[in-house]
Amino acid sequence: MLRELLEKFRKGKTLEYDEAKELAQNEDLAVRHEVAEHPKAQPEILYFLAADKAASVRAAIAGNEAAPRQADVLLTKDADEGVRSQLATKISKLAPGLTANEVDKIRQMTYEALETLARDQAIKVRRIVAETLKDMADAPPEVIRHLAEDSELVVCAPVLANSPVLTERDLIEIISLNPSEGTISAISKRTSLPDDVMEQIFASNDTAAVAQLLGNGSVSIKEDLLERICDKSRTVKSLQNPLVHRTTLPKGVALRLADFVADHLIKALLSRKDLDPETAEAVREEVSWRLDLAAEDEAAANEESPYDKAKRLHADGELDPEMVGSALKAGQKEYAIAALAVLAKMSMATVEKIAMSENAKALVALSWRAGLVPDNILIVQKRLGAITPNKVLRPEGGQFPLNDDEMDWLLEFFG
Repeated sequence: MLRELLEKFRKGKTLEYDEAKELAQNEDLAVRHEVAEHPKAQPEILYFLAADKAASVRAAIAGNEAAPRQADVLLTKDADEGVRSQLATKISKLAPGLTANEVDKIRQMTYEALETLARDQAIKVRRIVAETLKDMADAPPEVIRHLAEDSELVVCAPVLANSPVLTERDLIEIISLNPSEGTISAISKRTSLPDDVMEQIFASNDTAAVAQLLGNGSVSIKEDLLERICDKSRTVKSLQNPLVHRTTLPKGVALRLADFVADHLIKALLSRKDLDPETAEAVREEVSWRLDLAAEDEAAANEESPYDKAKRLHADGELDPEMVGSALKAGQKEYAIAALAVLAKMSMATVEKIAMSENAKALVALSWRAGLVPDNILIVQKRLGAITPNKVLRPEGGQFPLNDDEMDWLLEFFG
C-alpha cells in the first residue's frame, strides 16, 4: 500500500487528503522528508509536517516554496538553528516591496516572518537575512534599519556598506550612537556618501573609519574636510598612508603633507601622477626644505629637548605646575606638553593625543593629574586643546568641574 501511494505521489498524481496524511505520518523518515520537500504537496500536509519531530523534515518545509505561509511563521520559532537558517534564505528573497502595514494576509505573514528572522537569537540566521537584503532597493526600511543597528559586525556591515534603503539621516544617527568597532568603517565603504555623513565619520574620531574613507575611491571628499584630516594626521600617523595614496589630492593637501609626512611615504607623495607640474614642483621644494631642516635638527640633536628639560627640572624639584600656563601664554606649546607629560607621569604621545582630541573633559582631567590649580584649566583648554569658548568647562567654586573618579576614567580611556 505504501509503495503504491509513493509511486502515485512521485508521478505527481493528486492524492486524497487521507492518503497524503498517511505518508506524512509514516515512521520512515525518508518518506516524510520526500513529502516535505515536494513542490506540489498539499498545503495542509506541509503545515502538518512543519511540526515534525525530525529537524531535517522541518528544514525541508522551511526551504519548500510551496509551504503555506502559516507554516513559515511557525518555523520562525523553531528550536533548530539550521531550520531557521533555511527559512531565512527563502523568506528573505520575498522581501522586495514588503511593508509593516500590509493589508493582504499572506504578505502580512511574510513580513512578520521576515521581521522575526531579522531579530533571531542566532547570528547565522540574522546574517543570512542581512546578506540577502543588502542590495535590495525596495527592502522593508524598518527591517533594514534594525539590521543596520545589530551589535554583530557580520550582520550590520553588509547592510551599512551597501543598502540603498538607508537614508542620510539613518547613517548619521547610527554613527552618533557610538556603535561597536568596525561599524563606522562599514559605512565608509559605501559607493556614495553625502558630505554630512563624511563629516560625521570624521567627527566620530574613529581613525580606522576615516582611513577607510580615504581609501574609498568611489566618494568625493571636499577639500576642506581633506585638509582637516591632513592636519589630524600630524599626530594620528596611521592616516598619512591612505592620504598619500588617495585617488585625487588637492594642491593644498599635498603641500601640507610634504611638511610632515613620514619619511617612508615621501617617495610615494613625490611620484603622484595627479599633481600638476606647478604643484609637483612646490611639493618637491617643500620636501627639500624639510630634509634640510631635518639635517639641521640632527646636527643639533645633542641639544636639550623640551621633554628632557622638563624631566631635568622635575628631578631638581623646580618644575612648577604654574609653568604650564606660562609656557602656553608664551606660545611654547611643545614645552607645555612636555611639562604636562612629566607632571602627570604620562607619555608625550598620550598628552598629545588628549591635546588633539577636542575633548574639554579630558583636558581638565589632564590638568588635574598634572597638579594644576582649577583656575589654570581655562588656558589649557583654550590654548592647548583649541576648545571654543562656548564649550570650555569652568571651575566651580574654586574646584574642578569633574569628580576624581570621572577624571581618572577619562585618563585611563586615553591610555
